[in-house]
Amino acid sequence: MKIHSTQNLNLNKDQQLSSLSGYRNRDFRLKNYSEQVRQGRESGMLEGYSMSPTFKRVGIKDGKKIINSTKKVVGNIVKEASPEVKRGDNFLDSPFFDGLLNVVDFETVVTATVAAIACAGRGGIILALPTKKNKEDNKYAAGQSWASGIMGFITAFLLTAPFKHGHSYVMKNLKKELNVKTLQRLYPHLDINSIEKNGKRIDIKDWKDIYKHAFSDDIKGCEKLPELKNLSDVSDKTFKNILKVDVDWASQKGKSFNDVQLKNGKKLYDEIDMSRLGIKVSEKEIGNTQILLKDIDKSYLEGLVKDAKTEKSSWGKLDVSTVYDKDGKVIDFRNWKDIEGKQWKLDLDEIGVSSAYETASYKPRVSGYKRYDKKEKVYKFASYQKNGVNGELGTMINEKMIDADSKNEGLFKFLTWLPDLVFRIPVAALTVALIPWTLKSVFHLQKSQKEQKQTTNNTINPTLEKNKETSKDEKLSFKGKNSLTSKFSDWLGKSIGEIYGKPLIENEFFYKLSSTFADLPGNVTQHMSTLGSLITSGTYVNRTLQKKDIEPDRRRTLAVNQALCFLIPTIAAYTVNIALNNWIKNNEYRYVGLKERKIDIAKLEKQDAKKIAKEIETLSKKTKGIRTLASIAIFTMIYRFATPILMTPIANKIGDKWNEKRRAKLKNTEKEQQLNNIDKPLAKTIEMDNSNLDSSKEKSHKVA
Repeated sequence: MKIHSTQNLNLNKDQQLSSLSGYRNRDFRLKNYSEQVRQGRESGMLEGYSMSPTFKRVGIKDGKKIINSTKKVVGNIVKEASPEVKRGDNFLDSPFFDGLLNVVDFETVVTATVAAIACAGRGGIILALPTKKNKEDNKYAAGQSWASGIMGFITAFLLTAPFKHGHSYVMKNLKKELNVKTLQRLYPHLDINSIEKNGKRIDIKDWKDIYKHAFSDDIKGCEKLPELKNLSDVSDKTFKNILKVDVDWASQKGKSFNDVQLKNGKKLYDEIDMSRLGIKVSEKEIGNTQILLKDIDKSYLEGLVKDAKTEKSSWGKLDVSTVYDKDGKVIDFRNWKDIEGKQWKLDLDEIGVSSAYETASYKPRVSGYKRYDKKEKVYKFASYQKNGVNGELGTMINEKMIDADSKNEGLFKFLTWLPDLVFRIPVAALTVALIPWTLKSVFHLQKSQKEQKQTTNNTINPTLEKNKETSKDEKLSFKGKNSLTSKFSDWLGKSIGEIYGKPLIENEFFYKLSSTFADLPGNVTQHMSTLGSLITSGTYVNRTLQKKDIEPDRRRTLAVNQALCFLIPTIAAYTVNIALNNWIKNNEYRYVGLKERKIDIAKLEKQDAKKIAKEIETLSKKTKGIRTLASIAIFTMIYRFATPILMTPIANKIGDKWNEKRRAKLKNTEKEQQLNNIDKPLAKTIEMDNSNLDSSKEKSHKVA
């Protein structure tokens, strides 16, 4: 069945009779999109960005809407569900992957760990490259690789992890102490009047948003539902646990679902629970989605029904006014009327059910409202936060909230990476200084001067041992569960949070600076990795060219290597990330589906409530971590492993040609100098002979 429709403006029931109704059937192109959302079905108010929103008519160009349905009758209804299994599910659902996502917000530490592994492998492969002429250069490059891996790993724990711990502590424990201006900036949907009682800040769990729902700081944490399945494709378990009916399916095989009888003699049509029944919709320029019958927006349904009339579909005979009660809520579909006042019949053979038993593919819960995504420049259906009560829709996620979430992410990632960027130059300089120690310890090569050897042994080794011990203690402080390490972790988090995290989170200039990175294409993790690599590579090149204990020819070769190891991988990393973007998204959705399914089934089967709550609390963080982890893996492996290995032989060739030209030039210069040195005495002799000849001629002339 196909139903074409022209989408109405996003108006609630109180505005459908306004002067704007004349525009209902016209197409408009988007100019300045100002999304209008409702404040809640129970209030009937238009949802906006403040408690007293000003309505501006939204120009929306509608696309054709089609209800995608396949008419099926009763077939082989299996007893137990068997959800589809996809390649990679075992890894995505493994404790190992969960463990990675739990720590991935410590981005600099994870990056340093991946880099250390990459640098170790890279050094070994560089040594294995077939070469005789550049063997010493390869050893130096391998030594630098290992040294950078060691230093990056140590400094990430010592210099960056505590700062990340500090600002995370602020957002977890000191959030309610942030000033009002900062809270409004971070969370535009927060009702500031709800955060205090009797002049004192109350617990965050008691805060409200401007739509009177429970406040959620997880702005984009939308509610998701299992993908709709036709009734003929689901198990008896779904009928019993989700649709609340009991059927002897063997006796009903071949019947229309509209005619199926239950074991108690009643009709399935009259007893089926509609709370998880819905329709699949496809709209041009937006794509496919699914909408539960109980969620479908009135203006959206009006447009759908109006267009269905031209298709002579049964939906075109529906009287939309009978679908909703006086508060704007959808009533039981068995009470819907057609335009003649008779009962309108929903075709169960075409309808779908959303059941966690049948699939791990989940989609956002939507109602038909649309929003314009400014970053991707496309229309999307607006989704809802998970703060709805008793199965009702929660807070609609509008464009202003999404923009704030993007800027918040930029702020928190910038806070995480800032110490790493600040320390990049001294760490890179120390890495270069560590290379002789690496060469001596690994390759048994050392400088000829005893003083330099002694200096290296006295300064670097103790520092490394000290850093290793401190790194071990630091690591324990974050993982320890006993009271001592817990107290130390709290003290460290609070101290750095109050000194570093809170002041910068509240700083307007820093917020605007970090927002510029958030507005760039791609994500902030990628940009921070690139900026860090630029600083490190620049320092390496500068230090290498200044090292007097390396021959000039080798200095230039190594400098070329280091410069190329920034330029080439930067282009490669962004290219690969774009190419893998859809694959990453699909795996992200799949991971969420696998977890959401477990949570839903746990609720249905009344499993441990605390365990369910913990899963819900950490799911959003883990979901965001998937893209971060992918960016770290792509950028770090390309920067620290793949490209340097490819660049080393190329840099060697470039360096060789450069050095050969320079040697040839020097050789020509030396020959000219030698010729000059030979010619000068000869010229002097000739000059003296000429002088003597002239003198003899002069004497002869006088005698004559």
